[in-house]
Amino acid sequence: MLLLLAYGVLQMLPLGIGGKSSISFDPYLTMQACIKLLASIVFFAMFATFISDDEHRKGAVKVILGVCIVIALIGVGQNYVGRALWRRGVFGPFVNRNHFAGFLEMGIGLASAAIVARSAKIEMMAVHACGVLIMCAGLVLSASRGGIMALAAQFVFLAIMALTTAGSKSESGGRSKVRAFVRVAGVLGLGVGVTMIAILLVGSERLVANFAQAQDTFTAELLNNERYNRRDIWGAAWEMIKQHPVTGVGLGAFQVAYTQYDPSSGTQRVEQAHSDYLQILSDAGIIGGVLAALFLAILFYRGFKAAATQDRHRKAIALGALTGCVGIVVHSLVDFNLQVTSNAQLFLALAALATPRRERSGGLVRRRRTSHSKKRSLEEEEEWSGAGVSPR
Repeated sequence: MLLLLAYGVLQMLPLGIGGKSSISFDPYLTMQACIKLLASIVFFAMFATFISDDEHRKGAVKVILGVCIVIALIGVGQNYVGRALWRRGVFGPFVNRNHFAGFLEMGIGLASAAIVARSAKIEMMAVHACGVLIMCAGLVLSASRGGIMALAAQFVFLAIMALTTAGSKSESGGRSKVRAFVRVAGVLGLGVGVTMIAILLVGSERLVANFAQAQDTFTAELLNNERYNRRDIWGAAWEMIKQHPVTGVGLGAFQVAYTQYDPSSGTQRVEQAHSDYLQILSDAGIIGGVLAALFLAILFYRGFKAAATQDRHRKAIALGALTGCVGIVVHSLVDFNLQVTSNAQLFLALAALATPRRERSGGLVRRRRTSHSKKRSLEEEEEWSGAGVSPR
């Protein structure tokens, strides 16, 4: 993220490359994007610093799940109570149903992993299951096709993680395979079960209609509730990438550069590429793409190591945060959730929870505590000796 920020600053400089005053098509918009990126870096650094021990991490998970459940309930209320006042759809506090779904899917991953890892008592697991059901209901009501796709990817990811962590070295091969099968079936059953119950509770008319009209997104027709055509936007973004493959058009400058490639002759107002992967490639070129790939590689490498712990509570937090990240990474293929501040910050919070401090840092803390305890014992012995009484 720091390297991307440095490259964004470079894009604003008046270098005079290719007959332009700067790499960016609009240095002012690039400056705004850099300020937003800097704020995200500060947020991530502060979250990772202060939410570092087990108690704070558990508290952060509770707060995140509470916020996600409240936002899901707002969306459900819009569907049943607010139809007379709000006819645009179920968005919760968002202005776009896809961003509403993107926020909820990160909470669903966090709560589902707590059930899969069995990190709580039966009563709390039931509470987590109710939370997953509420958030799934909100996601279904949003009718976001990308959200449903991300939800399916999350439960497949959880099933794979359950398969790889099933069994123990002391078990026979047959018994280990049976336990692995039971775990995978349980995870997939959880995903299918909560989704089907959510559909039965809130209905799926909008969702079915959106999937039925999915082909229209890639044709000349526009859906009634959308002002843009992804086929045109992605085609223009791809042309932009081909003409500026290395340097990009500038962070945040996509909306200005897009006007030169717009096939609609200005009838559509497009500010994002509606795909975070196309967005980073068009804004920052191959350089930005490599940095984004490096970020994801570090995130999942560190996340897999953290989820391999034997401590169920730590495993549940790391696995849940990583599952939430999987959801938003998949959803970002067809939407721009990471361009929305709330969703981007929740993603960074999950990234921090998925990649806690390494064990050697914990060992250093334990050694410091041990040293402090020994020092305190020596001080107590000196006090007893001064009083002429043996501490024993």
